[in-house]
Amino acid sequence: MPPIKKPQTFDQHLGAVVGGLAKPHGGRPFLVGLLDWSKGTVDRRIAGTAPFLVKEIEIVARALNTTPAALAEQALKNYAGGSTDDGLDKLVREEGPGELSAAPISLDERRSKSIADMSDEELEGLRSVANTDKGIGHDEPGHP
Repeated sequence: MPPIKKPQTFDQHLGAVVGGLAKPHGGRPFLVGLLDWSKGTVDRRIAGTAPFLVKEIEIVARALNTTPAALAEQALKNYAGGSTDDGLDKLVREEGPGELSAAPISLDERRSKSIADMSDEELEGLRSVANTDKGIGHDEPGHP
């Protein structure tokens, strides 16, 4: 008999948690009927080769009398072999920065410059949206 493959990725751990909780309810056939998935889709989700969508986790959690947070927390603990925080750290470290958006440095840096603070050159560079005719692509005659 071939050795049982242990989950390696977070998606595989999440699939294992869902699969384990679904067993008392009928296992994978239960999940097929629950979400109207094909058997192949269920197999990919449980194997972790295709990630669960958040909506799917919400439906599955409700049907298994648990919460999406509880499913994710257990998968994170299993993934790191420790705490939820350990799992988050490992997830960010191994699958992270390329997948996460960079946080803005500050809200002030995201704000555009006030018209009162602009130089004459910057003001000249602004298009006058209220006076521009999209059909002709420039300011209408008689408007600054």
